[in-house]
Amino acid sequence: MRLGGADTTYGATGWSTASAPFAVGTPDADGDGIGDVWSVQANGSVRFHPGSRTALTGNGGQMIGPNSHWKTRIAVG
Repeated sequence: MRLGGADTTYGATGWSTASAPFAVGTPDADGDGIGDVWSVQANGSVRFHPGSRTALTGNGGQMIGPNSHWKTRIAVG
């Protein structure tokens, strides 16, 4: 991610293809003017990670639980 015109590590801990096999940055979804990140966790849950000017913190908010119909879907979009 480019912050202030330079490549910077952003949200470096807790992110791996094993724990979050799918993650995507999106335009601002929560109205704070900063892009956000959506991820699909290894257990199938979908999480929303509010963007920050410095780093992602916490585990994000679960938007779709791991036991929902989501796990049977094959595409996003």
